[in-house]
Amino acid sequence: MTIGIKYNALLTWRPSLFGQFLMSILLSLLPLLLVVILFLNALNEQLATTQTIIDSNYKVTKSFNNLKQDLNTIERATRQNWVLKSESLDGLIIDKWIRSFETIDELIVLGNEYDKQKWQTFSTVLHNTKRQLIDKNMQNATLFIPISLLLNEKALWLREKNEQKIAENQQQLEMLQRSFINWLVALLPLTMLVGGGFLLRISGHLKGLTTVIDKLGEGHWQQTISVKGSAELVELGNKLQWVQAQLHTLEQQKDTFLRHVTHELKTPLASMVEGTDLLSDEIVGPINKEQQAVLVLITQGMDRLSNMIDSLLSYNTIRTSKNNLTKVEFELIKRKINDHFNYRLQSRNQTLCWHVSVPDVSLPLAGELIEMSIIQLISNALKFSFNGDAVNVGVSQVKEHLYITVTDHGVGIKEHEKSKIFNAFYQTKASQEQHSPGSGLGLTIVKESVEHLCGTITVEENRPQGCRFIIQIPIPQGVN
Repeated sequence: MTIGIKYNALLTWRPSLFGQFLMSILLSLLPLLLVVILFLNALNEQLATTQTIIDSNYKVTKSFNNLKQDLNTIERATRQNWVLKSESLDGLIIDKWIRSFETIDELIVLGNEYDKQKWQTFSTVLHNTKRQLIDKNMQNATLFIPISLLLNEKALWLREKNEQKIAENQQQLEMLQRSFINWLVALLPLTMLVGGGFLLRISGHLKGLTTVIDKLGEGHWQQTISVKGSAELVELGNKLQWVQAQLHTLEQQKDTFLRHVTHELKTPLASMVEGTDLLSDEIVGPINKEQQAVLVLITQGMDRLSNMIDSLLSYNTIRTSKNNLTKVEFELIKRKINDHFNYRLQSRNQTLCWHVSVPDVSLPLAGELIEMSIIQLISNALKFSFNGDAVNVGVSQVKEHLYITVTDHGVGIKEHEKSKIFNAFYQTKASQEQHSPGSGLGLTIVKESVEHLCGTITVEENRPQGCRFIIQIPIPQGVN
């Protein structure tokens, strides 16, 4: 049981971001550290070899110099002793010969097999010369010539040998350096790969979080939030799940509130309209001009209140029917919209010019949202156009996108107001100057409708006067 608990705990263990960062650093630097350690170890061994070569060269050179000095002393003392016949010189000469042979023995010990043969040959020559000079008491200066030649030869040989050892050691150091650099260059991509893998992993998890947040912003309250990765990211996912539940609750409360409030307002508003109509028609009695003017003001206020209630109902409809896909037939939408604006067009002598160039097929889109968006845009265009003007409505399909344009020749929109017109309850300066300003929700409804269809809406200037709204909506795959 204890082993099973520990195994489950190991499976559910999630390192923190800092822990993952440290692990990635260690994994990326471990090969580099290993190469550095191996290089330092090899460098230490090479330096030890270099020191050995230096010590060996120093001892051999010192011994050879001592040997050379002793042999020169022997030659000078022997030549003097041939003339002086001095016992002290005899002792000095014997002593120097003994020291010379001891030095030769040292050189034999310090050298390798090849060097030993050379020094033994030199020792043989010295013994022969000593025997002829000391034992046979020969007084011939030419006996020192072979020794001088051998000293010069050995001096040249030692110098070349030392230079060769130094050159070989330098070459080994250079090879070691090149090998270290090559390993560093080879491991650099691996280090970057490990570090990049860590960043890619974190980036992938953060991208997942971004997708979840985007869906929350779009109102997908039923999505399953499952965030993997470090402990911090998992905790953040749990917090997002809690936020999702809270937002879903608030959204339901808001929808319920809007639905109840708008419907509850409709009943007293209908009574007020009926009462005002009775007074205006003088059914309950005659009214004077002043009272008639007051009734006109009351009627205008009730009309505005009715428009605001209709806008709120439309706004609520968008939020509750965003996944309601129906077959869109633009000829049917065109007839319905013409009927909707028929009285308004006749009253101001305005016209709607349609330019529909889409295939004669039904598109699987949310038809109510598209119809509502076009109605709101046309309503705004007619409202801010002059009497006798025409509003152009274009519908076209380019590849896998549906384009809807609404163009007017009215007062237009100021440049500094373009970034605010889609905000809820925002009123442009031109709208505020109208005798019956709107609710300020029309373009907000259009924007949310288009966003629920995963599309975009932009506004641009229509020269020489007016503005043009452009809606771009992607058509689901598989539509011909």
